[in-house]
Amino acid sequence: MKSFKGYLLNEVAWTESLSTMLFDLPRAGFKDIHIPLSPSIFKRIWPKPVRTKAFHLTDLVGVQKLKKMQGSKRSIAAFYNMTDYMIQSGIRTDGGYVVELEGDVLAASPDDLSTQPDKSGRRWITVSTLMNSPTDSDPGLGGKSKLPGLEDDIQRLLERILTKNGEDVLMFGKTEIGLMWSGLGKKTGGKALSLIIKDYIDGMEKIMKKHSKSLRQLFIAYTMDRTQVPNPDSGDTAMWDEIVVNNVKMKKIHVSPEFSPDFAEVIKVEKPTGGRMYGFANKDKDIYGFPFELYHETGDMVDYINRTLR
Repeated sequence: MKSFKGYLLNEVAWTESLSTMLFDLPRAGFKDIHIPLSPSIFKRIWPKPVRTKAFHLTDLVGVQKLKKMQGSKRSIAAFYNMTDYMIQSGIRTDGGYVVELEGDVLAASPDDLSTQPDKSGRRWITVSTLMNSPTDSDPGLGGKSKLPGLEDDIQRLLERILTKNGEDVLMFGKTEIGLMWSGLGKKTGGKALSLIIKDYIDGMEKIMKKHSKSLRQLFIAYTMDRTQVPNPDSGDTAMWDEIVVNNVKMKKIHVSPEFSPDFAEVIKVEKPTGGRMYGFANKDKDIYGFPFELYHETGDMVDYINRTLR
């Protein structure tokens, strides 16, 4: 299970320029090569999107930002399942606000996909996340047996671009090619680097189209099942799953107990057995134009999410 620090709910948190992100390989190899989860590419390969209802954890500032993103190509990381602890504590935001929404699915997984946005809002997934099993220590979508030849196709793409830019790639394997790719990005700049990135994205689209049937199934299979797989060693499930969506439409805002008093007033309620008790009533009609629900217990919010998505 990954640390919750890997989950991307605030699109600014991991944002990098393509000129940095595409050539930054932390594990110094092929496994960190990035594959685009681009709405434009997806629309050309799979014209009919899968629409889903999901939830997005954020803070109050994030709610306002999400409102402005509605209907755009920019994608966010949403979820079907999340523990009450994570909802209350937040991940890359202060948390406490859960937005109920609809969106077009780009990718879905029972665990954290660690998708990373670039500055345009387009998200990327690594080769390792695509290929690894959901039960691996570094979990993924399980594409290793379902995408034969894809890694070789990516290697050939990198070799063509490297050769085009004066690099000698003969007799090198995936690890060396990955290192050469990283080096090419770091020593190239300006228009030359822009052309390399264009060739890379165009080449990735062709590879994705070649493997479109298997990729499509990997990207959307979890939306049909929505069941998290326990770790075979610990028996634990991930604290959240990840559903990457765009073309978002907000439906309702759910406010956790920590922030509910900001939108409520204390009222006296008559008990059926006599006497009085105190409760909360909404003092505002909406939050940024959207209906909202206040909660005394985060567990009640989790129950609502589970009922809504089942």
